[in-house]
Amino acid sequence: MAVLAATLCVPAVNLFAQKNRPSRVERPAARPPAARPNAPARENLPPRWVERLREMTPAEQEKFLNNNTRFRSLPAEQQAQIRQRLQNWNNLSPGQRQTLMQRERVLEEMTPEQRRYVRQTLMPQWQSLPPARRQVVLGKLRDLHDLNDSERDAKLNDESFMNGLAPNERQLLRDLSSLRVGAPPG
Repeated sequence: MAVLAATLCVPAVNLFAQKNRPSRVERPAARPPAARPNAPARENLPPRWVERLREMTPAEQEKFLNNNTRFRSLPAEQQAQIRQRLQNWNNLSPGQRQTLMQRERVLEEMTPEQRRYVRQTLMPQWQSLPPARRQVVLGKLRDLHDLNDSERDAKLNDESFMNGLAPNERQLLRDLSSLRVGAPPG
């Protein structure tokens, strides 16, 4: 199912897949196709909507939405939310779009529990960090990006590598690393 929020409104953490990731992450169970009245807008969208809409021009998107019975049956608030997210998508550069698609792939590979933990625990912690501290943590994630599990563990247990991080930042770095996410190289 399309995950419009993950595509267009992924939080500020740079979530990128690691190379050579072991396939030990369980796939979430498929959602039933029936719309749920109180579900967020993205959960009421049919499969592949986001992918199809991303490939359209803004005029084609508008025509699609105006002619789509399922979209028109959504509450006005959900319709407005979807339109706003599409507008945000259309305003992104190709590089920004690629970044969001990479983030989406990482989120899709997480278990539902991992996604919930990221949403409810890690993101509030991340957002509470001052921007300068976020950059420090991102730098450490970048250093961990291409390491295998044993090299990553060694780095995370190396006091000289962790030097300069507050206890909460160390834990955040460990948590992000254990979820097999990290900042892109460069």
